[in-house]
Amino acid sequence: MASESNTGTPTERASATADVLRALIVISRRGVADARIANISLSMTDQSILGYIVDHPGCRSIDIAQAFRLNRSTVSRQLAGLMKLGVVCEKTDASGRGRPLQLTDSGWAAYDEAIGILQGVVDENLDDWTDAEVARFAHDLQRFNTGTAGETRPRHPFEAPPASLDRAKRNRAPQGTEGKKEQQ
Repeated sequence: MASESNTGTPTERASATADVLRALIVISRRGVADARIANISLSMTDQSILGYIVDHPGCRSIDIAQAFRLNRSTVSRQLAGLMKLGVVCEKTDASGRGRPLQLTDSGWAAYDEAIGILQGVVDENLDDWTDAEVARFAHDLQRFNTGTAGETRPRHPFEAPPASLDRAKRNRAPQGTEGKKEQQ
């Protein structure tokens, strides 16, 4: 989107966008490294899949493949690993091909722990920022992560999940989190 405030040269803009990319790569790598201290070490892909299942209850492997633009066999292999870890299972009362997926109690614990670790890192890094700076940063990240019209991508963690995902409606509150703020 062009803006009247774009007063830099194309070279300056290209350099700035390259800086943004490098910073996002570093943030991603640090996030994965920081989350490895969890009891169940999950890769970024594993964390993303668990997050997708949390945000889309009853989703199937095909839904994950479409959302992440991956081959179904790739998602199938990832899910097999997560099932072997005991963090994801298929709903047993479903029929037909592609059974709905859900997190197990261990899966919820792993997800909540990873999100808690990552939230702590973010909180620590933003500790000396003003509330206005944090709000602006969150706004800019939301704007950056918003897809173009018609594009499908996983919900950004800052976006509110659909009302149907309210923890009370899901009949599942992770153990030890009563009274804690939602960490999605």
